[in-house]
Amino acid sequence: MTLLAVFVYLGTKAYQFIDTEFTVAEELPFYHIGSRPDDDTLRVVIIGDSWAENHMKFNCNALFQQYASRWINTPVKCMTKGKEGALSKEIYHYMFRSYTQEDPWMQNFCTQPLLEEHPDYCVVMSGINDTWKKRPVSYYTGNYRLIIRLLLANNIRPVIMEIPDFEMGKWLDENRKRQRMTYRIYSYFTHVVEDDITPFRNGLRKMLTDTGLGDSILFIPAAHWLPKGHHYSEDIYQTDHIHLTYQGYHLLDSCIAAEIITDYKKRNKTIGQ
Repeated sequence: MTLLAVFVYLGTKAYQFIDTEFTVAEELPFYHIGSRPDDDTLRVVIIGDSWAENHMKFNCNALFQQYASRWINTPVKCMTKGKEGALSKEIYHYMFRSYTQEDPWMQNFCTQPLLEEHPDYCVVMSGINDTWKKRPVSYYTGNYRLIIRLLLANNIRPVIMEIPDFEMGKWLDENRKRQRMTYRIYSYFTHVVEDDITPFRNGLRKMLTDTGLGDSILFIPAAHWLPKGHHYSEDIYQTDHIHLTYQGYHLLDSCIAAEIITDYKKRNKTIGQ
């Protein structure tokens, strides 16, 4: 009887671990932020992982506003919040105050207050951690679908960034050898190959097509801003080959700003005329 209890306990824990770490989030009830303010300010928020977090740390909100103001005469406001290491499932959960309110630490990463600023666009930076932590492609695309649906329910246009180039191997060898072994075990079950982002990129495009969501979002491929043959130039990437330098954010923000302003003017044809 004791042995049976042990097996039941271990089985329950294993199920809870798999459900938490490898399955798509359960879709939470939509909340509604109401009507946007009656003004001409273009509002953009950026949420996601460490790329969003560093965007905030490097004061790139001002950088984005600077670039956007070159192509539009109306006021531009950019706001950012991100969490280093965040998976797509966590990024989705951080969008809900109801999910984070019981944990003071998690409240620091809640992005619902940003969405309540009534942004016209929300830039989502997600995927690097799903890849190197060996989550299934279906996990990444399923959680991304939920993120997009919540934004669209509030008339916020999602700006979906394709997973950028990155290299984790060297960093893992130097900083997380034990973790690397764990993720290699995960890889056996999820069939995710280290530093191979192609299945994730293709999976995202397929999800957007299959669900019809691709018609409602602004998609920015990595090739639109990342120079071909960059070879992780120190002018663009930090030495970890994962994160951007400030100059790298110049490339990224100038591209995002140009894409958003072009899209915004198409959707609001009288603006800037």
